[in-house]
Amino acid sequence: MRRKKLTPGRLLAWAVLVAVIVVTIFPFWWMVRTALTPAADLYTDNAGLLPRDPTLVNFARVLGLTTEAEARAAGGSGAHINFARYLLNSIVYCGLIASFQTLFCAMAGYAFARLRFPGRDLVFAIVIGALMVPPIFTLLPNFILVKELGLMNTMAGMVAPTILMTPFAVFFLRQFFLSLPRDVEEAAILDGNGAWGSSGGSRCR
Repeated sequence: MRRKKLTPGRLLAWAVLVAVIVVTIFPFWWMVRTALTPAADLYTDNAGLLPRDPTLVNFARVLGLTTEAEARAAGGSGAHINFARYLLNSIVYCGLIASFQTLFCAMAGYAFARLRFPGRDLVFAIVIGALMVPPIFTLLPNFILVKELGLMNTMAGMVAPTILMTPFAVFFLRQFFLSLPRDVEEAAILDGNGAWGSSGGSRCR
């Protein structure tokens, strides 16, 4: 088997590839390195690629396996941490957002892809324009709205701003519906399916 010669171009390609791998992996490595470093050493000048005194006390603290006194002795703040509750909140939040956005964005995407109604193209152009609005621009208005509704520090206040739909999801699902042949939908209608069956059930066949 003939071995390929190492040309300058090939060496440069390998160097770029290695650099990209290092840049990609480094944040994850630094995260693990920080997790294994005692809290008292995080803000010192002894930073390196490897923790000086690796420890699992941070993991034990997060999982509630240490007392507040032990956390202070290890250099932590001793603040109460309810990691299980935080994890449950994240699971519930992500589950609600994913479920409702999939439902509502699919309906909107189907309407833009298949239905004919006055102003459809204008409304879709507004949706596309919303893609160019940075999310940070809507952060303060959403915060004020949630506060005025009295939903601060509640699950409803967390999910309310994004539970219905997002412009990208509507655009993505519209393109998905456009990629499907109309014959599939027409066959579902001939089988006796209504609007819901032809737009939803036939997609899973």
